[in-house]
Amino acid sequence: MSISSDIRNLLDIQDANIIFEENCVKEGIRKGKTFKCVTGKLTYEPICCKNCGIKNEDYIISKNGTQISRITLPITGVHPTYLCLKKQCFSCKACDSSFTAETPIVKKNPYISKNTNAQVVIKSAEAQPLTSIARDYCSQ
Repeated sequence: MSISSDIRNLLDIQDANIIFEENCVKEGIRKGKTFKCVTGKLTYEPICCKNCGIKNEDYIISKNGTQISRITLPITGVHPTYLCLKKQCFSCKACDSSFTAETPIVKKNPYISKNTNAQVVIKSAEAQPLTSIARDYCSQ
């Protein structure tokens, strides 16, 4: 098993397009609290343009840099955990627009993973105070 698949398994990420390399887990301090940050890269060859729908043939869609997103993951251990994801950006020559790689672990614009969101919903159904839920899942 590779490092990428081990980390995906540990973080419960099923997207095979996210690649993790060695030494991708870092610890840091923000606002006086310790957190863990896992760095990964999301890249793939798009089938078509997200804006105009043209098929990706004859290099009509090209890679155009990356965009970094910090996604809140469920806590692993005792520290808040984030996925610092380098998302591949693409440029379409047909419609002269750009778009970013997408992953099913998070909705298009939010920075909270679907797993974390589900845990918050479950805790809110247990009638816990919102401040307690925020402290447990979205503390930074």
